[in-house]
Amino acid sequence: MSYVVLARKWRPNKFEDVVGQKHVVVTLQNAIKNERLANAYLFCGPRGVGKTTIARILAKAINCEQGPTITPCNTCSHCTEISQSRSLDVFEIDGASNRGIDEVRNLRENLKYAPTPGKYKIYIIDEVHMLTDPAFNALLKTLEEPPKRVMFIFATTEPHKIPATILSRCQRFDFKRITTSEIIEQLQFISSQENIDIDEEALHLIARKADGGMRDAQSLLDQAVSFSEGKITGKAIFDLLGIIGQELFFEVTEVIQQKDKIRGMTLIHDIIFNGYDLNEFLLGLNEHLRNLLIVKATKSTKRLEVAETYIEKYQSLAETFDESDLMRMIKIVTDTEYAIKRSANPRLTMELALMKMIDLDRTKDINELLAGLAGLGAVSGANASAPHISDSASATYDKKKTRIIPTHPPEPSTPPKIETQPPPVSESSDESVDVTIQEIQTKWAQVIEDVKKTKIAIGSFLHESVPTKLDGNTVILSFNASNGFHINVILKNKEVIETTLYKYFGAHLKIKCIKDENLNIEEHRAAQYSAQDSMSQEVPYLNTIMEVFDAEIVR
Repeated sequence: MSYVVLARKWRPNKFEDVVGQKHVVVTLQNAIKNERLANAYLFCGPRGVGKTTIARILAKAINCEQGPTITPCNTCSHCTEISQSRSLDVFEIDGASNRGIDEVRNLRENLKYAPTPGKYKIYIIDEVHMLTDPAFNALLKTLEEPPKRVMFIFATTEPHKIPATILSRCQRFDFKRITTSEIIEQLQFISSQENIDIDEEALHLIARKADGGMRDAQSLLDQAVSFSEGKITGKAIFDLLGIIGQELFFEVTEVIQQKDKIRGMTLIHDIIFNGYDLNEFLLGLNEHLRNLLIVKATKSTKRLEVAETYIEKYQSLAETFDESDLMRMIKIVTDTEYAIKRSANPRLTMELALMKMIDLDRTKDINELLAGLAGLGAVSGANASAPHISDSASATYDKKKTRIIPTHPPEPSTPPKIETQPPPVSESSDESVDVTIQEIQTKWAQVIEDVKKTKIAIGSFLHESVPTKLDGNTVILSFNASNGFHINVILKNKEVIETTLYKYFGAHLKIKCIKDENLNIEEHRAAQYSAQDSMSQEVPYLNTIMEVFDAEIVR
């Protein structure tokens, strides 16, 4: 067979041909020019980014008949033998299959002999992290006191597995993933030289699938040439590699916008029926949402790594989403990626995730919420029973998480000062207070939550009580007959509760706990909040607004 695959045919033979690793190339070239070569180098990085390729070029640059030189001739016997992996002075060793101490001992025995006919004896050990601990220990002595004219070049995808004693004796270079644009540029050059007709979308798909590895990209291009007859199109790459088309992700976001559950379930069915991998779909959907977030956040499409045909589409679609909505959807997809790997029913997990995104409530401006209250007072009159809430802040309301995020600070104001500590305790239970039992009942849930912030156990016990009566300045708390333990604990910590009551009502209130065999807490709670619930139906999000702004209904 005379055919040479593209990954081998277009493997760089000189430093200038290396793509995407300028920081490594420049450093090695300067070391050669200034005669500052180290005895051991460690090349780290993902697969297919040029580690062993640069190791070979460095070996040729050192042993070339014109060398050491930064531009090996690639025509002399030394360069040719290194390129063909038959040099007597350059040894390429697979660390995965030659990982034992015996192999390293044999290597050390060979170090006794001087390089012939080259200038250096060079050992390139790929996947060096696969060596055993005894093998590393045997190699350590050689690295500490290396013989003259001997160089080690280690390559690995997992540098964290290499002992620190070895790492400290090597010059380390971290190789980067090659960017999508650099891969596309190189594939376009190769295609023009090989007379390969390929469109832009197909190039983007191959580059994206390669995930930063030039060798993988060249292999995929080779595969696409064999698959296609004539021009290589994006559709051909979709069919060949099982990649999910970008249009499908745009369709998903359209379904989410329109809240079309029927169409959403149909989409999931089509993905399953066409044999697409759900993990691949989720990865692609997350990338799609990320692109929208980038455009929305930066107001620019410069950072997108997509085909030109989709740039304008991303720009227009991003305007219809809010940043917080996109972040929430990315969180759902990310959680689903994790869950689907452990799910016994991945399809159901995927369907639930899509339904969750479809049902996701969109963020709303607080001014929109307050606009619903604006006309209520006018309808009922100045002294009507409609609620009155005033706030000059502009904010964003997130119904799903029940939070209001201010976007413009409110005008500074001086709120009335209320002391949080009660005045000296009055022993008289007949002390009059300007508060009613109905007011206490209305705010009782807030009081409990405030107590929980100080002592969560006391707040939890207090949740089993109902304020049923106000006797002078004493609040009567009723418990079920079985809650004797709760009563004892609460009475021992009543100062916390009384302090909280003063904080809310501005009056010194004492508490008294009683047992009531006929108490039905649920009925009491329903009665307490019935008026509030009735008003909530008339005014959207009233409960949330009251809770966040600590507001109350003014009759």
